[in-house]
Amino acid sequence: MMNWLDSHCHINDEAFRDDLDQVLDRMVENDVKKAMIISSYIEDFESGLNISHPEIEFKRSLGIYPGDVNDVDEALFERYASLYEDDRCQAIGEIGLDYHWDKDNKERQKEIFERQLKIAERLGKPVIIHSRDAIQDTYDLMKKYKNEGVMHCYSDSAEMAVEFVKLGYYISISGTVTWKNAKEPLRVIRSVPLERLLIETDCPYLTPSPNRGKRNEPSYVVYTGRKICEELGLNEEDFRKQLNENYHRLFRL
Repeated sequence: MMNWLDSHCHINDEAFRDDLDQVLDRMVENDVKKAMIISSYIEDFESGLNISHPEIEFKRSLGIYPGDVNDVDEALFERYASLYEDDRCQAIGEIGLDYHWDKDNKERQKEIFERQLKIAERLGKPVIIHSRDAIQDTYDLMKKYKNEGVMHCYSDSAEMAVEFVKLGYYISISGTVTWKNAKEPLRVIRSVPLERLLIETDCPYLTPSPNRGKRNEPSYVVYTGRKICEELGLNEEDFRKQLNENYHRLFRL
């Protein structure tokens, strides 16, 4: 059978410090054989390069998270920009805007986001987009550049999801689609073409049912995938194949 995959995970997070080997073994046991490791800090990116398993294909991404822009001076930005050129950095992200937690620095967020979009366009690397309570500003900046990428952990309307697809972006669905109040995520998966869907855990966050309340991990992505199959009436093997095609196309694998 074609494998499952996790298009967005943070297994380089300290939450996995004590049992990472067991987490990786559970990935293999659940046939999760590909994963994109996301880093917001250079130190995490460098430690993530050391994560490996003989049966899992890992790729890696680095980006300045919107919640950290106040701490980024020009010298640090240039260190990030230099690593974006590294072949071991397959994507730039997660980058974007977050007005939920940070409302007082919107212009600085937009400045750092746009600078990273420009670099991604120049390098021809895909971007991984974080947007929370900032969907219109996110869209307005993204449409200025000819980037490919993915709307990570998409949580906005189905109508806006369609607009991002028109820009050439993928929509990634997290474990929230399995939650009892998941009305909008269910609308999203019914509105987006299958060739533009991805799935993710965003672990250690957003644990899907039936494991809500526990630390999330990549092996739990199967609950998200199977929920989508159930809701859309999809054959699981066919959906796995489509996910792999989408993942490989986006990240140029």
